[in-house]
Amino acid sequence: MTKLKICAALAGVALSFGMIGTASAFVINAGEIKFTIDNYDAGTVDYGDTSGLKCSTVAACDAVPGITTAPGAIGSEDTWGIFSVALIENITTAQTLFTKGVDGFLTGIFYGLEDKAVEVQCGLTGCNTTALAVGGKVDMYLNTTDYNPNPNGDNDGPGGRIGSSGYESITDIGGALYLSADFATEVNGVSLGYTYLNFFNNTSFAGNGQGFLDVTGGSAASLFDTNALADPVGGLHDLFLTVTFDDVNSAASSIGWTVTSAGQVKGEVNIPEPGTLALVGLGLVGAGFLRRRKS
Repeated sequence: MTKLKICAALAGVALSFGMIGTASAFVINAGEIKFTIDNYDAGTVDYGDTSGLKCSTVAACDAVPGITTAPGAIGSEDTWGIFSVALIENITTAQTLFTKGVDGFLTGIFYGLEDKAVEVQCGLTGCNTTALAVGGKVDMYLNTTDYNPNPNGDNDGPGGRIGSSGYESITDIGGALYLSADFATEVNGVSLGYTYLNFFNNTSFAGNGQGFLDVTGGSAASLFDTNALADPVGGLHDLFLTVTFDDVNSAASSIGWTVTSAGQVKGEVNIPEPGTLALVGLGLVGAGFLRRRKS
């Protein structure tokens, strides 16, 4: 993949956190923004332990003998999950803009990723699977509490899903949509329409994933809709997601998920119009339920 060059875009913009009337202002110097996230993921696995191309269409991937479909998957979906934002930082200035639990909670769901091309490679160190997906969406909400990966207490975390785009403790507690985005092509440098690249070890499920995102809505949409990141074939996108995952301690599988993961989302921020600065606050001002950062 070509090296991502994320340019500085935000200079001298006052962004506030907290409730109206008690917000403390932070001035952000030029620099890129990074979200640090923690996830619980459900994924389709068990494509086999023999080397070779297993499928090259969504329908063929769904029909591979012996696969274990992602828990809670809908239709041809092969990857979905929930996430919580731990930090939002300005990388250039090393300024922390949001801390989970101090400034509230940003939680969300990603869904709709369908495997379209899957290859298994086996060697002396075992077998690894590479899966290229199409489709996929992300929705992030401002909430009063953090997500709960096992909301019903029955060790069936994926059972907390509500329809295709909802999840208990995230979308059913009255939070406001902060940011929504679509996974975008081209993730692997070939113009074949793939939106997400997933690589994992067949035994431990340890691996990584990546994909570009195009912002589609939410209270912070105008901030992050920049088209500032170029994919390997020249397309422009707003954000770039990378994650690493595993289930070595059974933290995920013990409550029904496939893996736990940690990752980051990087992108630029637009300079808001002067008249909107008092309302920006990365979409957090006016939420009415975020606590003021304590000095």
